[in-house]
Parts: sequence; structure tokens; C-alpha cells
Amino acid sequence: MRKYIFLTIALFCSGLLQAQLTVGYSGGYSSYDTEAMRSMMRSIQGGPPASIIGAKNVDNFPAQNIIHVIDIGYLFQQHEFGLKGGGYHSTGGKLSLKDYSGEYANRFIVNGVRAGVYYKYYFFTYENRRGRELFSFFGEISPGIFMTQFKNRGFFIVNDEELDRFDKMFNTSSFSLLSQIGTKYYIAENINIHISMGYDLVSKAEWEESAYNSASINWSGVRFTGGVGFSF
Repeated sequence: MRKYIFLTIALFCSGLLQAQLTVGYSGGYSSYDTEAMRSMMRSIQGGPPASIIGAKNVDNFPAQNIIHVIDIGYLFQQHEFGLKGGGYHSTGGKLSLKDYSGEYANRFIVNGVRAGVYYKYYFFTYENRRGRELFSFFGEISPGIFMTQFKNRGFFIVNDEELDRFDKMFNTSSFSLLSQIGTKYYIAENINIHISMGYDLVSKAEWEESAYNSASINWSGVRFTGGVGFSF
């Protein structure tokens, strides 16, 4: 039994010695759904005290669609696997009113960041006559965790008297599964530029302890990225 364990470890270490360390940066476009948060803000605006004083919606959860992603992994023949981090998202909404009689503000900020692992399979590679790789196509799957933070801060002041003030925060996490296809062009033996397109399926993040039952966000959406990579 020990012989087989030793042989397995030896084969694994041998594979790692033949593998190349890869580091890649990608930036690009990401879509996600903030409609549940917008609906919640409309409900708050339609109820007291916001409806009574006529609070205005001055920030309605716009989607910040630019993302940045870092991959660190190992490449062995047609297989690449490793860690994937980044994919930071942020959005927010605010109700506000200020005049001679007082001031009201109710602000939400929602931040999300993705961390996971990835596996790429290079199903086609084109080489020149000298045998150097010029470009390749790959499929990728990446399970991960989306960590989400909700913040809700605000106050209500009438005639210099503070009637209400709140500062709440809630953290939660949800499962994520990214699948995409892409291509790499090798500008040098160990340097490439790449693009990829896919979809990240993420379970809904909810603020279960929120006073507003509909405090949730859906980070699922299209991902389109491009960047540069290095192998060592």
C-alpha cells in the first residue's frame, strides 16, 4: 500500500515539475441585476417618513460594469488549473432631502467580490512551422464564492432634533459557477493576450436581517474580458 502511495505522490510531483506557472490579468465588462434593490428603494420612498417629507431618489443602484480578474495557476499540456480572484462589483442607492426645517438621508451600498478556482481545457492550438504556438482556443469552468456586503446608513433631523439615525451592515456569501470560452494569441513564447466570453451563474444574495424584506441582489450575468498572461 505504501508503495502505491509513494508512486502516486512521485507521479504528482513529476507532473508539477513539468507544469508551467501561469499568471494572468483580465479586465472587462460584467452585467448584473439590481432591480430588487431598486424596487426596495421605491417601497421606502413610498412609505413614511420619506413619502411625507417628499424625499428624492438621487442614486438608484447603477451597475458598475467594469471588472478586474487575476488568475494564478499551473499549465500542464492541454490542462490549466488554479485560483481565480477579483470580479469586484459595487452599487448603491440613496434617498435624500434637505431644507430649512431639517434633513433626511437613507443610503444603501452593496459590494460584492468573487473568489474561486478554475479549470481550462485547450481544445485547439495552432503552431507555426517552427513549432511555436501562435494561438489557442479554450473552454473554462470556475466554481467560486461571491461574498456580498450590504450597508445601510441614514438619519432624520427635524428642527435640529435628531429623530432617527442608523448604521447597519450585513455580510453574506453565495455560490457562483462561471463557464466561458476564449482564445489566446501568443505574442512571445511566454507572453499572451487573451479574450473570453461567458456567463456567471450566482445564487441570489439576500439581507435576511434587513428591516426591508426585499433587500437582495443578483450578481448573475454576462462576462466579457480581455487581458495579458505570462507563463514561467
